[in-house]
Amino acid sequence: MLTTNSLLVPEAPWRPCGADRKKVLVTARSMSEVVAGFTHDVHAVRVVFAVDAHRTSVQPELDRLGAKAVLVMASASQKAVAGALTAAMPGGRAQPLAFSRSRSVVGQLSRAYEVAAREEADCLVAIGSGAVIHAARQAALRAELPLVALPTSYAGAEFVSPSGTPPLSPGRSGPAADMSPASRVVIYDPALTVGLPDHVTARSAMRALAYGVDVLCTPDASPVAAMMAEEGIRQIADGMPDAILHPHGLVGRSRTQYGGYLTASSLAVTPPGPHRALCEAVERVCGLRHADVRPVLLPHLLAATSVKRPLALARVAEALGCNDAVQGIAELAHEVGAARSLRELGMGLDGLDAALEALRRDETAARDAELEPEVLTLVVENAYHGRTPVGP
Repeated sequence: MLTTNSLLVPEAPWRPCGADRKKVLVTARSMSEVVAGFTHDVHAVRVVFAVDAHRTSVQPELDRLGAKAVLVMASASQKAVAGALTAAMPGGRAQPLAFSRSRSVVGQLSRAYEVAAREEADCLVAIGSGAVIHAARQAALRAELPLVALPTSYAGAEFVSPSGTPPLSPGRSGPAADMSPASRVVIYDPALTVGLPDHVTARSAMRALAYGVDVLCTPDASPVAAMMAEEGIRQIADGMPDAILHPHGLVGRSRTQYGGYLTASSLAVTPPGPHRALCEAVERVCGLRHADVRPVLLPHLLAATSVKRPLALARVAEALGCNDAVQGIAELAHEVGAARSLRELGMGLDGLDAALEALRRDETAARDAELEPEVLTLVVENAYHGRTPVGP
């Protein structure tokens, strides 16, 4: 018998049916089950992911863009790859340009812009880790050229700016402003990460994992971004140890690179939340490379904010395959040999004292992070000494 909360509906048209059409009983569901409203920005970036893609996919992607005169910017470790690419490009209109950390980034950007103008380049290709990709993005924006990026590490420089916040195009604002011509195509090839030193692999992948945690700890993250971030954490946690254990294997490297893409791209469309504000405030006062600092701070920050974000930590723990997110991240860092203290990164006692004093004076950081100043200073002290993370 039907009740007022039920209705008779004809069988769905895709089901096979005989002469006598059946009817199915569907019980009305509560409105609380309706998907909550959300906003999700999507960057117009084409992603190509495949082993050996640096050999098989670059030229087809340049053809899609209609690129005829290409400037190839690469780090020293990728000189051979860049040379092979330029030699394989038809018409002799490819110009290689080396990038070095030891030289002025500003000077190299100016040189890239000058070469692009002189050669009438219509596309920029970048091969390398974060420093190269960031520099190439700036050069591409200045020259108003599309960029084809081939990352050789895991930290998402193709999507995330050096400060850890999504890049903003000139004249636009907001967390998900269009990255404009600076990120037209990203080609992920796990083979390009072979040979990456273990400590760089660990640092880069832990940074990518931290991006995913940032997204899950952001109240305004869309469910799409959160889903991508959670899966990204899962892939990194599974792949990173294998990438270090098997330096020339591609299984762990492909999973880690895929996870890094998911976490970085989800962060790029997520507005900054309290957790990210806290991370960046602490990074600023530490005087160290942000790529190194974030993974060290992460378990301490999560422990300090665990009471405020229990559901986020539960999702992180589930993605890590453990019962406790804080412990899981700390154990993963230990397993892959990542730095576990600010002291290991070269921070001295003078630096610690300066950082603590700056945090005590920074009322904005404490307010944005929704924590008391004394809690912030305890986080930094514990991270400096590499102590076991403790909650509030």
